[in-house]
Amino acid sequence: MVRRTFRLVSILVPILTALLLPLAASADSVVLKNGDRLTGTVNQLAGGKLTVTTSYAGAVTIAWDEVSSVKLDKPLILPIEAKNGKQVNIQKTEITGIDRTPAGFVVATANGPQPLAANALTTLRTAAAEQAYEASIRPNLLHGWSGAANVSLAITGGNSETTSIGTGVNLTRPTRTGKTALYFNDVYSHDSVAGITTADSTNAGLRYDHNLNPRLFAFGTLDFNVNALQDLNLRTIAGGGFGWHAIVKPSRQMDVLGGLVWTHESYSSIPATATTAAVPPETNSFAALDLGQQFTQKFGKATTFTEQAYIFPDQQDTSQYRFTLNSAFSTKINNFLSWQTAFSDVYVTNPPSGTKDNDIVLTTGLGFTFAKN
Repeated sequence: MVRRTFRLVSILVPILTALLLPLAASADSVVLKNGDRLTGTVNQLAGGKLTVTTSYAGAVTIAWDEVSSVKLDKPLILPIEAKNGKQVNIQKTEITGIDRTPAGFVVATANGPQPLAANALTTLRTAAAEQAYEASIRPNLLHGWSGAANVSLAITGGNSETTSIGTGVNLTRPTRTGKTALYFNDVYSHDSVAGITTADSTNAGLRYDHNLNPRLFAFGTLDFNVNALQDLNLRTIAGGGFGWHAIVKPSRQMDVLGGLVWTHESYSSIPATATTAAVPPETNSFAALDLGQQFTQKFGKATTFTEQAYIFPDQQDTSQYRFTLNSAFSTKINNFLSWQTAFSDVYVTNPPSGTKDNDIVLTTGLGFTFAKN
């Protein structure tokens, strides 16, 4: 029995050793200037930091100046800028090893070792990370969108018969040079017993910000408003200006902006009633200033508050202006679902005769969060 067990062990040990040695050898290794050695998976070099994922300490960040050499099981992408006059070309090389020298570095490539100056080796990426980086530089129209859509529904029956529906979509697409934002919201409410519609408004628009430097940006906007209860057939606002990133933090951002917009609005006629005279259709076109701010605050990982406030003083009649306020709370339930609560207020100083100057909308309901990477 002992002899059989010994024979079995003598057969299994070489087999297990042959199987485990490649696994042990598959790890990347990093040697520091002080002689310390780390094994794991090298993820990237960026911002003067080398990131290594180890089985015993998770992700470890090492100052690149403290690294003496790197040996890679799988090659990483080394992008190097090559300037030809004003044109900058990116040369990419796959490397499997790095050794620091007094003159800079020597990297191991498929064509053999190649020397590099110290300032030429500042970035390393995996093939997947390089592909994502290139996509972020030259994104197609469908790349990088994220946002949420929400819907709310309320129906009553019996002594009262009402139907209320609210929908909303907010999308953003940030890039390295700017940001595009799209929005749409609609509210409709009808009382079948009284035979009246108590809410019927639609708002939609887009805005594009282009960064001129880390703080200053230029923007362009295009907005559309329809409000049946205010007899507003369509209000179109187009304009642009400049903004300032006043607060830029991971959990808090605030922009202040100013510009000029052109507004064109069309109101339908109002028929006469027993107590009021008929109101003819009305069309207005005017230039206005665009002064406002945007604020975003994150509370933990699940809840986000956003708020936008704008005032549009009429430049033809300085006593007239329009004010808009939009705010929302979004709380994630899981990666796909969230609870959305939105508030909006639109105030105009010169509504058509017989209509009110202020419209307030509050909606809450289930939201659907999505992203297009």
